[in-house]
Amino acid sequence: MNNTKRFLVIAAVLGLAAGLVACSTVTVSTDYDPAANFAQYKTFTIMPLEQFKNIPITADRIKMAITQEMQARGLQPASGPADLEVNVFAKLAQETQVTSTGGYGGWGYRGWGGGMSTTTIQNVNVGTLVVDLVDAKTTKPVWRGMASDTIDPKSTGEQKQEALNYAMNQMFEKYPPGAGK
Repeated sequence: MNNTKRFLVIAAVLGLAAGLVACSTVTVSTDYDPAANFAQYKTFTIMPLEQFKNIPITADRIKMAITQEMQARGLQPASGPADLEVNVFAKLAQETQVTSTGGYGGWGYRGWGGGMSTTTIQNVNVGTLVVDLVDAKTTKPVWRGMASDTIDPKSTGEQKQEALNYAMNQMFEKYPPGAGK
């Protein structure tokens, strides 16, 4: 392989690796009551975030991200009784993450040569946020979204808000159910 082709292959591999690193690791799932008439819901209220009563900055970030996504889908914060009540729950856990890199050999001066690999084992914080939408009249849950992602303790407030906004956007992407069909 000539130097130009080798350079292009290496550049392509590095570009792909950089793209994968830039991707978020957020995992999202949703579920809903297929009998619910989502067209009837016009207003919402976010219920008190008791779990975050001692962390008002986090509570405000969560409320802002939810409000932004619900308004983007045509729902408005209620000035009186709401059609939907929004309940939020969170869980923080530590998980073991195993990462292996390298391990590829190649042809060298004396034939095939083995490559080196590195395996790193570390504990990472994983946060899970659950958002339940409850019909205020029937008190029946009609929709649930869950988002999980690793939490970087070194991230700034702005980075935390961006990550939360992204997770909420992914969570509410298919709300209301059937809208994208």
